[in-house]
Amino acid sequence: MKKQLIVLGCAVLAAIGAACSSDPALESAVIAPMEEPSEQIQQRFANEIRTLNALEMKQEVLTNCNGELRYCQGVYNADEPGKFAILVFLHGFGERGDENLAQLRLAVSEIVNQMREGNRKVVVLAPECPPDQTWAPLHRGGAMGDLMEEPYQALGMVPVLIEKKIEEFKADKDRVYVTGLSMGGYGCWDLLARYGTDIFAAGIPCCGGSDPNRAEKMKDLPVMIFHGSDDTTVPPQLSRWMYIKMKEAGNENVYLREFFGVGHNCWDKAYSNKATWDWLFSQRRGHQSDIRPGNQPVGPVTAGQYEKGFGFNGGPRPKGSKPGDGFISAFPSAEEQAKQREWQALESVEPAPAETEEPAAD
Repeated sequence: MKKQLIVLGCAVLAAIGAACSSDPALESAVIAPMEEPSEQIQQRFANEIRTLNALEMKQEVLTNCNGELRYCQGVYNADEPGKFAILVFLHGFGERGDENLAQLRLAVSEIVNQMREGNRKVVVLAPECPPDQTWAPLHRGGAMGDLMEEPYQALGMVPVLIEKKIEEFKADKDRVYVTGLSMGGYGCWDLLARYGTDIFAAGIPCCGGSDPNRAEKMKDLPVMIFHGSDDTTVPPQLSRWMYIKMKEAGNENVYLREFFGVGHNCWDKAYSNKATWDWLFSQRRGHQSDIRPGNQPVGPVTAGQYEKGFGFNGGPRPKGSKPGDGFISAFPSAEEQAKQREWQALESVEPAPAETEEPAAD
């Protein structure tokens, strides 16, 4: 009965919204504090609750005609001059849940520490993806297909949450940023491609993937991409492909930083580097900053470089491989191999330097 009432309410709101050109998802949005977790949840999530308290975050829930979105919120450096910026963090696959706590396990503590140390006046929002959903389609290789007409339910509520928080904190609409890791990296890409500069000033997808056909939609959007060269969970080719296609589309403010010898967890290095946040927070919607990353990003090598013995990540070519192979193994089908050879052969990408060891920690 409750679900029927919600659907009916949405239909009414949609009709009203159509008449006055408003957004029923936004018009119906209500924010409320989360209920106190049960004793059982407090025991199961003792570490996450300690993190919640240490970061001075609070649990809230956004409800509208499309459902609900639970999230943790932290407000930092309120006494600093100027308006608040908004930073959205999207967690990975293993942190899904419905207790509004699991998303605090990875990266959030480091992000907040960077906000505090950098005296950044910001509202940090860490929404939680329900256990039966993902932020976006999780394709492991090759093109992901055209951008879906509608986002997945949980991700589709993130722009509503952003709008509500801009209103609540009188935040700067031109300084809204998004980052995410793994599944959240896919979600970050989806938000950037779907809404672009209509909402976001810049984004940082970590070890995620997207459809290279979306590159044109993000040609005016500053993006810094992070990936580990040895990632076996989400192939680094997906980030390399997006980097190449965005450069092809004319984006002069897109960077790829690939950490040599690093597996899936590239976010520790990405988020602990002050230069990452200096770059991000210097971007404003409609005005791209001239600030460049503190470390020069490592991009894919060209086919010509590969012929000379460089691997696709700028390091030595894998033993036993031959020119043209690249890291084809991440793309099992002949069709995907052909696609990779196509983008590997693009000669317009600046060759990466030859490096045989991981750069020193920042």
